[in-house]
Amino acid sequence: EIPQTADEFIAAAKTAAAAGKYIMSYQPDEAGNMISGLAGASGGWYKVKGDSWVVNTETDGSKATADFYQQLLDAKAATTNPRWDPSFDASINKGQLIGTVAAAWEAPLFISSAGGTGKGEWKVAQLPDWFGNGTKTGSDGGSGVAVLKGSKHPAEAMKFLDWFNTQVPDLVSQGLVVAATTEAAKTPAAWSEFFSNQDIMAEFKKANDNMASFSYIPGFSAVGAAMNETAAKAATGDAKVSDIFDTAQKTSVEALKNAKLPVKE
Repeated sequence: EIPQTADEFIAAAKTAAAAGKYIMSYQPDEAGNMISGLAGASGGWYKVKGDSWVVNTETDGSKATADFYQQLLDAKAATTNPRWDPSFDASINKGQLIGTVAAAWEAPLFISSAGGTGKGEWKVAQLPDWFGNGTKTGSDGGSGVAVLKGSKHPAEAMKFLDWFNTQVPDLVSQGLVVAATTEAAKTPAAWSEFFSNQDIMAEFKKANDNMASFSYIPGFSAVGAAMNETAAKAATGDAKVSDIFDTAQKTSVEALKNAKLPVKE
């Protein structure tokens, strides 16, 4: 059963941790996406007012997300292995990590990380209202294709991109929730077998349709990198999770100014 509130989740996480199991991962190397995605579902950080950017990364949603993770870290009720470190895979292989929040594109990568552990036991579920988000989900990554202005064959390039973006089975194989409406995205058999014979693409589509509006600024990669640095300190107790959003605020303003874009402070 999925805990429906933050308090229910934290209580369940403590119970699981007492038995050497973890129902949530705190990923310091994915703070820029994971934490901004969850907080962003409760309210956007960036908007344009007039001709200037307005930045507020310390929203009520950010504060609720920070409090949630801080309680888990203080209680040692979440893993702190970086997502792209072998230790994360090991936590699944050993049967320690039994729950996490992940992007849809992680499905095939997660199966690979698990190495067969837990096949037929994992399931995909919608994000409950843990952060005052009305069950809205947040964006974590994304893909886009474009034709450069200097292209000698823009019409042909656009024709290729149209073809590329409608290769639904191939795009699905990369874990993508396909935007094309030319055909329905089907769950690959191997994925279904791992996730308890579930049609997980249908779950991903449901989440995609329930996506909160959240815009990113030019130069967000610098913001994400800075958030990761602070997130790593929070994992060791040398900073608080709330400091991640303070870092995001400062770095966002710096990134926009460095790009010579106007910012209202």
